[in-house]
Amino acid sequence: MRNLEIKLLLPYNWYHARRIKIYDSNKKLLAKIAHCEHLSVQLDDECDSVIIRIDFIKSVIQVPKGENDLFLAVFMDFRDKFPHKYFDILKRNCVTGRFMGAEQFDNFNISFYTNNIEYLPVSKVDNPSVFLGLLISASLVITSIIQQSNPHQHLIFFIGAVSIISLSMLQAERNKIRLYDYKSRIIATALLFVLAFLFLSPSFAINMFFFIIITLYILRVIANLKTLKTA
Repeated sequence: MRNLEIKLLLPYNWYHARRIKIYDSNKKLLAKIAHCEHLSVQLDDECDSVIIRIDFIKSVIQVPKGENDLFLAVFMDFRDKFPHKYFDILKRNCVTGRFMGAEQFDNFNISFYTNNIEYLPVSKVDNPSVFLGLLISASLVITSIIQQSNPHQHLIFFIGAVSIISLSMLQAERNKIRLYDYKSRIIATALLFVLAFLFLSPSFAINMFFFIIITLYILRVIANLKTLKTA
């Protein structure tokens, strides 16, 4: 028999009033564990996996071979951002587990969820695209003031002002910004620029200017996103 240490940590108040069942590969109940509980159970030498179950949720975790002392951390695997988390908790295996070393297991606490946030390295922030975006945003604000006869003047001004705020915050937070937030902002800004371009008053010089710099911005964003995928 092997010794199996189990620790369960759940975010927010999800399943805090419930107990999660742990079975061995023969579907024998090993434990019923609650949030923040730490249990020690015996695991058969022939057992090659453990099953985590609650309601419709089921995860099968392979047991490491050749180890007498096993440490299983049970947690929820989800993207902690709106609205993704509400879809992720509907996945069949959203409550899952991971075998880890004794030291890592001892340090397994509720900060696990905070530490799992994926932050963007400062070196991966594309400063040229941010500054180009600020230039486009400022130009949109100025153009909206110049084009007084444009019925969409206020929309163009709004897009320019919002983009300036968003990109300025991006630059200010670049030392600690979530990867998801970074991607969302630069993509959303690119879409807003395209929308603003469609509502500009017909003017060859102005339209060509915005077409060139918005195209450059989109190309920079695409190139930057590709580097993030390969990082």
